Amino acid sequence: MSFAKAFGQAIQRSIEMARDETAKIMRMEISPNSANQGALLIYALTSPQHLANFATGADSDIGGLSQCRLALDDASKGRFYGTLSSQVPRGAKIERSGYAGFRNRNRPTLFGNQCWDTTVHPYLALRVRNRLAKRPIVPGSASAAAEAPSASTPASSSASARDDTGAPSTAAGGHSLRAAIHANDPSGPAASRAIHALGLGRKEPPGPKFFVNIQTDGPVTSDLFQHRLYLDETKGADWQTVIIPLDDFVLTNTGQVSNSQLSMMREKIRTVGISAVLDVPTPPSANPAPRKDSPPSALSRDVSRRSDDAEDDWAVDGGLRSDGGVDEAQRGSKRGTTFNFDLGIESVHAIGEIHEAEALASAS
Repeated sequence: MSFAKAFGQAIQRSIEMARDETAKIMRMEISPNSANQGALLIYALTSPQHLANFATGADSDIGGLSQCRLALDDASKGRFYGTLSSQVPRGAKIERSGYAGFRNRNRPTLFGNQCWDTTVHPYLALRVRNRLAKRPIVPGSASAAAEAPSASTPASSSASARDDTGAPSTAAGGHSLRAAIHANDPSGPAASRAIHALGLGRKEPPGPKFFVNIQTDGPVTSDLFQHRLYLDETKGADWQTVIIPLDDFVLTNTGQVSNSQLSMMREKIRTVGISAVLDVPTPPSANPAPRKDSPPSALSRDVSRRSDDAEDDWAVDGGLRSDGGVDEAQRGSKRGTTFNFDLGIESVHAIGEIHEAEALASAS
């Protein structure tokens, strides 16, 4: 993109910001609410023009083998697809692999980055579909009878029991995970939500796991608020609306749950994206703090190595920013497995009431 075009777009966004603020003053919206504002469109993926507003990245940008692409399907709906590989190539400057993601591009203006204000919209509603999901089993059918466990068969490991906070406790180490988070975070209940919000300790088959990622216009650009994108498996490959409370997002940094859980700056949401990963974030005490001389991982980059003008961990062209200055690469090759993923994405809204999601579904 030429400088003249980028500057023209910044001017246009600046005018839009000034117009919106003036309109609020003229309407005297001293105490705005979701009822008078309606659903807030974060973005849509329904036309070729929308694709230019997004950046993609995968661990192949920094030495891995995962690949991804963001495009439109035959019905002009967004399609985020590719392959995730856990293999670490010989000589690569990474420790683990298996990541791909996309997010909206930054929207600079003359007054700073243009952000979404979700103060009066406590929920995020995503219209998505898992294009690779198997057809749901109809109750009462022969296939359902074959899948149903017998009386002498233990319950499926995917059926998660709930503990006293409502978080899944499928893994034997579920309580130790909770203890680890509580030991490192004095906020307690807020950090314990990470177990469910991120899927920590869940017993589930290997393969891609989808996450929703939010960046705010805060001082630490490597901070990421994350929540698992739990899809309703009974809907198969059909479209569905996934609703996530914004207050349930968990603060992570370089692939690890942050020791200090801070409230999201919901009035300054800068980017919203979706990632497909093979490994969920780790709790604070699961791994020791990285040494200064240790090589970075595929999902963890050393912020201190960045120049002051680096906006975040994505390169200008949308790829993940590679760490320079690493003297030695990892020796040998770590064998891995490759998985396909294919997620349909139509739109992302911030909504004030749950029932607003029904209107979004009927309008699509």
